[in-house]
Amino acid sequence: MKTIALAIFLAGTLTAGAAAAHDLGYAHSHVMRTKHAHPYAPVVSKPIHIDCYRGPWKETIWDHPQGAFIDDLVNFGYDFANAQAIATTLCKDESLVDNPDGIKAALLNMIAENPPGHSR
Repeated sequence: MKTIALAIFLAGTLTAGAAAAHDLGYAHSHVMRTKHAHPYAPVVSKPIHIDCYRGPWKETIWDHPQGAFIDDLVNFGYDFANAQAIATTLCKDESLVDNPDGIKAALLNMIAENPPGHSR
């Protein structure tokens, strides 16, 4: 049994404060694969540590996200339920077992499809 941990940095933006965001009307938060900037919204990197408990088999019957992975997604901007759903989906995907590049790409795709603070 082992635990994998992979730290990735996602480019996000932080507004210059609620008042500035309200006054400017265009400060916002989103995730991009490349860094870019908006006036009054500095670009920052936020780490998300992909941390899944891996059971003894390639099958993922015992696999689940560790608390730090979910906490990092919450700190990135997701509510707890969505953070847990994203982390569980990634940790239970058999094609991502022992595939750090694949799990990183899958997380980036999930964030791009459903950014924090946006609902479908």
